[in-house]
Amino acid sequence: MQVNVSPFSAESQDQSSVTPMEHAAEPNHVSLDFASDDSHSTDSQVPLKMSPYDTSVIEPIVTSEGLTRPDKDQELVASLHNQVERQAKYQALIRRLTMAIQNSTELSEILKIAAEGTAQVLNVDQAMVLRIRFWDPRHSIRSSERIPKARVIIDAKWSRFPTEVEENTAPATSSGHNGVVPGQSFWISDCGLCQHAMTGGSQALLFNQAEQFAETLKKPETAPLLSPKSMPSLLMVPLESKNKVLGFLTVQKSQDYEWQIEEVELLELLAAQLSSAVLQTETLRQVESLVEERTAQLQQSLELQAKLYEITRKQIEKLREMNQRMDEFLSTLSHELRTPLTSMMMAIRMLREASLPEEKRSRYLEILEKQCAQETSLVNDLLALQELETKQVAMQVQEVHLPEMFENLRSSFDQRWGMKGLTLDLKIPPELPQLSTDAASVKRILLELITNAGKYADPSTAISINVSQPDHHSVVIQVTNFGVGIEADELPLIFDKFRRCQGMTQQAVPGTGLGLALVKSLLQHLNGDVTATSEPCEGKSDHETRFTVTLPLALDAAKA
Repeated sequence: MQVNVSPFSAESQDQSSVTPMEHAAEPNHVSLDFASDDSHSTDSQVPLKMSPYDTSVIEPIVTSEGLTRPDKDQELVASLHNQVERQAKYQALIRRLTMAIQNSTELSEILKIAAEGTAQVLNVDQAMVLRIRFWDPRHSIRSSERIPKARVIIDAKWSRFPTEVEENTAPATSSGHNGVVPGQSFWISDCGLCQHAMTGGSQALLFNQAEQFAETLKKPETAPLLSPKSMPSLLMVPLESKNKVLGFLTVQKSQDYEWQIEEVELLELLAAQLSSAVLQTETLRQVESLVEERTAQLQQSLELQAKLYEITRKQIEKLREMNQRMDEFLSTLSHELRTPLTSMMMAIRMLREASLPEEKRSRYLEILEKQCAQETSLVNDLLALQELETKQVAMQVQEVHLPEMFENLRSSFDQRWGMKGLTLDLKIPPELPQLSTDAASVKRILLELITNAGKYADPSTAISINVSQPDHHSVVIQVTNFGVGIEADELPLIFDKFRRCQGMTQQAVPGTGLGLALVKSLLQHLNGDVTATSEPCEGKSDHETRFTVTLPLALDAAKA
């Protein structure tokens, strides 16, 4: 009896687990012939249709008749199953790597996935992703005539046999060691394998056994991690883009092994993906760096603009303040000029009258002389201040006896301020030494300070002058009055030209705003200094205003 087994039965249409690859590889027909005995007709045939490799149907028949399936069919089926499993693993690794790149995962994690996944699907003992850091970026272009100065950095590594250093520094997995020890790197010039990969083409490098290293490489010395002594079989695929070498993807085995075409193709595909990921990361990093640089430049520009704006604002405020001071000065100057001129013109008109008594004529002449002197003094103050600022003043150093000078000032003070009821209280130590300085300047300083105190002192009060000698090199003169005070925000400005306290012009307080400025300039030429304070009196609305002058006992001749 002959039994025909055909794969085209109805049952075969339901066997969806068989892949098209298996259909192509398997025979379309399986036929089993059995010899008939005497009790059966030789012409009878029993057809049995079944799906390919349906062992649930064929094995009972084979067992009952004592037959065996051909070994080559079983090997083919097993080979096809292994191939399908490998392809599935390859696709899973590629999919996982693609998703990591699409999700913008960190580059270090992508390289780690590539190293670990490649080692597992290819069943190798070591897998690494090597990156190249070029000393000169222009040398990253592949050249067969030049070995660039560059350092190879191990960015990702998986090893079945970790070194002692790695065991203490990197985490281990259940099937191997995954990690990179910081500082693991080497120069390309120290590795003949990397030199060959840099100067050769872009094809993958295959070494099936250790002897091939010496036969292929011009320089047989390699980096310890790529040494053929411990890993005789190696597969290295470059990471590159437009002939620019970025690094290498390498896998190694600890025994001789003949690399398969599908393994090479897998590594080339993974290398292409890693090259894209590296370029994407580097480009993003460059863009971020450029953005940060431009942001820093913009921030610096904004800060500079803010500083310039602040400087401009201060300059505008200063100009406004100067304009205001100039307006105040012009107003004051106009008042100080017009008042004497008005008196002078009136006196001149009265003097023209023929019937004017001699007594009145003398009085008008006195007014005319006084107002003329006041005008001359104002002009002289302006000229003196200008000379001091241009350092065109010649100092005449001579001995100055302060008590005598103060006594002379007292008489003029009494004449000027007697009608206001002011008195001058002098406190001078008898052992005060003489000063060696410019007498005219000191007299002008004291006169201006006493005059200023008399203007702002309340009627019937005393202006005190206290002289002391704190050391052997200087004397201190304090002029104090009680009356209208100086606001705290105006104290630093009172020694400026044309500066007067608020409302002084409106209150008809005489002055041009040049006196204290003249005092400051004169003291600078005498190597001295002046400060001012104004404190409210306790329980009163008045202020105690004090000017403190410090003068050296001897004026430096060179300074003079």
